[in-house]
This record gives sequence, C-alpha cells and structure tokens, in this order.
Amino acid sequence: MIQATDIPPTTDGAAVPVPAAVPRGHGRQREQILQRVLRLLHREEGGVLWIEGPAGAGKSRLLAFAAEEAAPAGALVLTGGGVAGHGMPPLAPLLDALGPLPALRSREPGSAHREPGTYPEAGSPYQLMRQVEDRLRDLAHDRPLVVVLDDVQHCDEPTLLAVRGLTARLAGLPLLWVLAARSHHDVPAVESLRRDLLTERAVPLDVPALDPEAVRLLVRDLLGPRAAQADPYLPLCGGLPGAVRQLCALLASRTGTPGAVRTGGDPVAGAVAARRLDQLTRHAKELVLIASALGDSLTVRHLSRVLGCRESALLRPLGEVLAAGLMRAGQQHLAFAHPSVRDAVVATLPPPVRLSVRRRSVDLRLADGTPPAVLAAEIAELAEPGDEHAIRVLATAARELAPHSPATAAAHLRRAMELSQDAAPRRMRLAARLIPLLWETGEADEARALAREVVQVPPDAATHARVCLELTRMGGRFPVAEAEAHLRRALGHREVPQPVKDQLLSTTLLNRLLAGEAEEAGGALAGSLARARGTHPLNDLTQRTLRSMSACHRQRWTEALGHSESVPAKVAELDPAYGAALPEVVVSTVWRAALLGLAGDGTAAAELVEGGLADAEQRGRRAYLPLWRTARARLLLDGGRLPEAARELAAAQEPAAAREPAAAGAGPRASGTSAASEAAMVCARARIAFHTGDDAELEACSALAAACLEGQDRQSRRAGAWIAVLTALYRDEALTRHQLGVAAAHLRRGFLHATCLDAGDVVLLVAAALASGQRDMAAAAVEFAEERARLNPGLPLFAGAAAHARGLFARDADLLAEAAELHGAARPLLRARALEDAGECAALPDAGTARSRFEEALRLYTGCGAQRDARRVHGRLRKLGIRPLGTACAAAPAVPEPEWRGLTRSELGVVRLIAHGATNREAAERLFLSPHTVNTHLRHAFEKLGVRSRVQLARLYAREVDSAAVSA
Repeated sequence: MIQATDIPPTTDGAAVPVPAAVPRGHGRQREQILQRVLRLLHREEGGVLWIEGPAGAGKSRLLAFAAEEAAPAGALVLTGGGVAGHGMPPLAPLLDALGPLPALRSREPGSAHREPGTYPEAGSPYQLMRQVEDRLRDLAHDRPLVVVLDDVQHCDEPTLLAVRGLTARLAGLPLLWVLAARSHHDVPAVESLRRDLLTERAVPLDVPALDPEAVRLLVRDLLGPRAAQADPYLPLCGGLPGAVRQLCALLASRTGTPGAVRTGGDPVAGAVAARRLDQLTRHAKELVLIASALGDSLTVRHLSRVLGCRESALLRPLGEVLAAGLMRAGQQHLAFAHPSVRDAVVATLPPPVRLSVRRRSVDLRLADGTPPAVLAAEIAELAEPGDEHAIRVLATAARELAPHSPATAAAHLRRAMELSQDAAPRRMRLAARLIPLLWETGEADEARALAREVVQVPPDAATHARVCLELTRMGGRFPVAEAEAHLRRALGHREVPQPVKDQLLSTTLLNRLLAGEAEEAGGALAGSLARARGTHPLNDLTQRTLRSMSACHRQRWTEALGHSESVPAKVAELDPAYGAALPEVVVSTVWRAALLGLAGDGTAAAELVEGGLADAEQRGRRAYLPLWRTARARLLLDGGRLPEAARELAAAQEPAAAREPAAAGAGPRASGTSAASEAAMVCARARIAFHTGDDAELEACSALAAACLEGQDRQSRRAGAWIAVLTALYRDEALTRHQLGVAAAHLRRGFLHATCLDAGDVVLLVAAALASGQRDMAAAAVEFAEERARLNPGLPLFAGAAAHARGLFARDADLLAEAAELHGAARPLLRARALEDAGECAALPDAGTARSRFEEALRLYTGCGAQRDARRVHGRLRKLGIRPLGTACAAAPAVPEPEWRGLTRSELGVVRLIAHGATNREAAERLFLSPHTVNTHLRHAFEKLGVRSRVQLARLYAREVDSAAVSA
C-alpha cells in the first residue's frame, strides 16, 4: 500500500517526476536538505535526515523538495510511507519503495512480476529485510540513492526495525535516508528509532509553523485577489501550510464574501477544525475536545480530573496538542491559541457531551472549594428547571455579590426564580431578595411590580414585612391598595423579627418626613420615635437622622448637627459590605454632608459626597446617583461654581431613560427618585439659571413649578412656590400674598428632601416681598432670619443672612457690608449680593464706596460664572459714570470642555486651578476636596496629558485653553 503524499512512489527503480510547487517558508530546512543532497551527489556521502513537525506543517512538501533536487541530478529516488491503521504486511513501506524484487533474490515464484501493493507471502520479516538490504546495495552501487519515507509514525514495527538496522549496515554507501514523522507521536517504537538515529548523528530538521508573512504570501498565491477572504479563518490554521491549503481550497469553491467566523454554523471553520482534529492521535484529540468545553483557560490538574486520569498521562497528548499549535501553555494555565480555534473545536462536540463536560467541571470546582459567586454564571447557564443544587448556589452567589455588583446578583436571583418556577413559596422568597437589587440598579418599575406580587400573596409573615420595608425604602406610595393595613399587619405579626419591625417603623417615619407628610405639630413625630426601639445600629442611625431633621424643622440647626455627628460612626458599625447599599445609610450620609456644607465645612461635606458618588458609580447603584449628584451640585453651587453645578445636575437626570407617570403634575423623574428629591433637583437648577441668566432653563423650571403647584405632594407644592419667587425676581414681577406665604412656609421648613435650604434664600424672599409691596411679609421674613440666627449662634451663615435681610429691609449699607463679611469666602454668591446691595444703598451719599463694592461684587460674580448678576452690576457701575474694563465683565476663567484631552470633570477642575498657580492645598480648599484627592486627580491628569511638571501643565493649558478663550 502506498501513502498518498506529494511524492509519487517509484516502482521501477527510475527517478520520479515531482511537483514543482513548494510552499513558502521553511527556507532554512530546504537549505539543509539541499546541502545533504549535494553531498550525496558530489561526495557520495550518505546519511539520515529526520524531519519532524506537527500534522500539516509541510513535511511532505519538504520530502518532495528533496526528491525534486536529487532526481534531475542523477540520483535514484525511492519513496514510500506509512499508512494509518493496522493490517499492513511487514516491511510494506520499504517494499513499496523498492518495487518488485529480482527473481534471483526472491524465493517466491512469480515475484519478479509482483505489482505494487502485493507482497510475498512466504518468508520471515528477517528474510525480507535481507532481500531489501541486498536490493539497496545493488542500487547504491550504480548511482547515488535517496530513500524517502513519509509518516514514519504509521509504519509497522518490522519496518521501523529494518530502517534502524539498514541505516547502520549501509552507512558507507551513497545512500541518503530522508524520514518524516509527526512531533510527539504516541508510538514507542518510533520514539526509540528517533532516539537511536539522532544518537548516531542523524540530522534533525524541525518544521515549525509558518510566520504570518509567509502565510499571507501563501494565501495570496493560492487565492489571488480573493486572499482577504481567508483573514477571519487564518487563526484556525495555526500557521500550518496544510491547513492553509485546505482553507484556500474550501474558500475557492465557495461563492460570496464570507464575514467573521461563525462558530457552529460556518462550514469552512468546521472543516478546517475537523481536519486538524483528525490529524491528532486519539488521546490528543480527546484532550482538545474536552478542553474546548471547559473554557479559554484551564489548569492541567483540572483537565486531568475532568478526563479522569493522572497528570502524567497527559504529557504525551498535551505535547502533541502544543506542537500542533492548537493550544499554548502559560506559567500556570493552558489556553487555546486563539478564541476562534476554541470556538471552532467546541462546535464539533455534540451539545449533550458539551453540557455533560461543563457540568462535571463545575461540580469538581465546587468540590474543591471554589466560591459559588465565581461559578454562578456557568451554573445559571447549565441548570435545568427544578435543579435544587443550582438554585442554592445561585442564591448564595447573589448574597455574596450583592454588595459589590448588585446587577450581577439580580441576574442570578432572576435565574434562580426561573429554575424554581413551580415552587411558589420559595420563588416568593427569592423575589423578596431580588426587589431591593432591582430598585438599587435603577429598575424601579420592575421592583414595584414584583413587590406588589409578593405583598399580595406572601409566603410568610417575615417575607411580607421585609418587602414592606423595601417598598418603604423606595419612597412613594405602595403599589397596592390599603398600604396602611399592610404596614399594621407587618408591625403586629408575632413572626416578624423585632429589628425588622423597628426599622420598618423608623424608615416609614423617615420616608414621610422626606416627603413632607409628617410634621412636628402635635408631637406626632416625637411620639413615634419614642415607640421605635434602637435595637440595631441601622435603626439607631435612622432615628438620629429623623431627630436631626426634626431639629431643622424647628430651626435648631446646631442641635441637628449634633444629632448627625455620629452618622459616620454608626455607618462604620454596619456590615461594610452591605452598609453603603442601604437607602437609610445613603440618605443619612447625604443629610450629614448637607449640614456640614451649611456649617461652612465644605471639605468634609465634599469627602462624604465624593465617596458615596464613587461607590454608586463603581457598584452600578443607579438609584442613588441622582441623590448624590444633586448633593454634589449643591456644594458646587454654594461654592460659587455654577457651570460645574449645572453639569452635575444635568448628569443627575441622565438615568431617567424612562419617565414615571406624571402624577398630578410631577415632571420628568429619574429612575429611583421621589417627588421630593426631584423637587430639590429642580430648585437647584432654577437657582443656577437665576444667576447665569439662562432664560430657557428658568422657563423649563417654571413650567415644572407650575405643575408641582397643581399636584398633591406637599413638598413639591412648596418647592413650586419657591421657584415662582425666583421667576418673579428674574422677570421683575410682583407676587401675591398667597404665593409669598407658601414660599415662606418652604423656608421655615428648612430642608427639601435630604437637602438643606440655603441660608441666603431668606434674602431673596425679603427682596421679592419688597418688590411686591408686601412690607409686612418682608418684615416677617426678617424676623424669621434673626430668630434663626439667635437660635444658632455658632453658624455664621445664619448671622450673615439675618444681617443681610435686615440691611435690605432697612436699606442700611453698613449692615449689608457687615453681612458680606459674615458670608466670607465660603459663599461668594451671597457675599457678592450683599456687596451689591450695600453699593446700591451707598450710591447716592458715597459714590466712591459704592464703586468699590460694585467692582468687588462684579469680580465675584464673574468668577462664579453668574453672567446675569455680572451684567446687572455692570449696569449699576455705568449709572455711576464708570465704564468697567472689558475683562472685568468677561466670563469666568476658561474651563475646558469635559472632552478636552480625555480628562474628567474633576480632573479638569484641578488642572484649571493648578495651571493658574494654585498649590494642591489651595486647590483642595477651593474645590471642597481633600489634598489627597487633588493629588490623585493631578497624577491622572499628568498621565493623560503627557506632562511631567506643573510648568509643562501650565504651558499646555495656556496654549490650548486660555488662548482659545481669549481669541473667542
């Protein structure tokens, strides 16, 4: 039998014609073959060439090259090869190469007329080997002889023994043996032959895969203008010429232009992968198939356990797989050479086998102690309905992942619910755990729908109470009828744990207080707090926040600060993994930050907000983003950074991809926000537009305010009345007593949702009342401001606001100047307004003093980006006959757009100040950040901008930002 190779076998002792096509690459190997052939022809030096490489690497082509070089120069080329399978007669490859043996050497009648593929029946292998040896001696005496044997790994054992003996006994003849075998063959006799030949100075030639450039040239030769069609499939070939040729033949037979490799449905990818697998030994093929089902990266130990064998048993097949280029070995893991290789291989596995292998892999890793959270995604994919083990693992993984990745935890619980669809009680318990995760990740509608289902048909009293608690945490009204009855049922049932009851009561009070539904009148709040027990740190934290807000409602802001002082400590007592995910913790922290900002400690407030915002962004807690961003915007607004505050508020509304139904005039609402929190956001937007002169934005806020005034939510109506005050002042319109009264009630409440009202808002109320001719209401507002300052002597902002309100009411320039000093640098907008009012009161008697105050106010307004206020002061100066310099009324210092060189908004703010000469500490104070945070932002900015010093940073900023602002 003759091996079908690129070298036609010789049967008559004559030189054979060989194909001229030799693959590109392997130049070094061809050069070595040529040198050995030339030595044979010119020096009559024989020897052995052992060519080795993976299947498809081009060994047969190199054999063809050897025959092509030897035959035309006068050498006799004899070719044969082994064939996969069994049943071959002894010495068949050598007998095929030699053709019919002469009659004088044969002991069989008619042997001189033997056809190729037929073999003598009599005689031992030893006798046949002696005949082969005699024949080779006779041929080598006539002319140089080349014996080419391909696929030695498939030769029978007598042939291998004969080759071993003949190469030694015929070493002195002009006989060159060219033998080719696959790397890492699983045949001990071949390995022994290789070792013996190399020991006796046989020349080894390793045939590696082609480099990418050689592959590209080969594809171009074979496909011509269609060469680009092969690009998506080349990773499947591993640089092996045989696989590349098969690929090109398949592509040449197809019509159209293939796209990317489609695993499981692409016949080209499947054919290439199938051929490469067929060229492997059985054990190597099994290894690759099983490995493809286990993923892109795995360990040898795990692979051996899945295969059910020792690691040592994998050495030979694994070596073959690595040599074939299907996989590669790292320091600790095995991986496929390319994702498309694994995809194509795994597509050849029947789905039931693939599923079984993956399940066994998961079971082994679980038994080894791999955390369920690591395997949950695989288990969710492999599990079938009713799989109890999978349900338990997914539930455990969700519990572990919830603090770090609530979206992933929610996906695992969803899948667990699908698997337990026939078990209603368990499904409801899983749903109760899923509800807070859905709300936290911004899926408020789905969370409420699921909560309604559980509350209506709860599996037990404890689950019912916990779902009621989650609904209370979400804010708004229950999505079921008779919400109060559900709360009473949860609070009164004996099976509900007392900590859950206490937290449900406290959270209900907090939710109602934030929504403006629970007031201090009649002592209702105090009585409720007395009934709530502090049996848990979370409940204690909530009660302290409630007492703090209640103190603010009574204008005891110093007392409110005292109640909130222990908030960070109480948060630290909670489980650090779960604490940040609880709404009560978020609201309490935001409230503490708001109080710190009001007390003038902007740096501490900013650190709380920045930490909470970073956690919400990193963990995907979308429900909290509007609250954190609104708090951050308020700090920026109070610090006089209007453009940044406006951008922060715009970002706070981005999660509102879907709008909740507008209940009685509610405007667009971000996912997870309540009417009260949205009202706080709109009030901040209106204040920014009021200062910047953004007509469109103020009109939009005014429309929202009108809708709020018509709604049923008490907090929203008050916020709408306050926006009406801002709008009237903006348009120079008068307000009615009713409008002023509702706005005054808004200020007396002291806070809106979890945001403190600005201390200087009372000044705007006084100005609006005076402009509307309501001096008695203006006087009431002044008295309120003075009483608030008297109750809180340690808070200078209240003293400044009281002095400002009294000075405006009495037109007392000295009192207004005193108010400006009390406001200080922490509140540049309030200070500027006090200076402007002081300048107006002093304009007639003392123009010089008025001018200095106007100019200082203009500088502050300009630095804050308050263009409308700056234009107003500019007009006042012109009335005094003073023409301010053009730069004085220019916009704020240039701030690059957020996309400038890839910097974030926070990094841009730091870069702007540092480029203009500020130190890290000065930048931290102005930005309400810690020096460490400023240093981190600056380091990241240096990396993104490619600068190494502050000098380089300043030059780059001046060239690309400041110069652009001047030219504009």
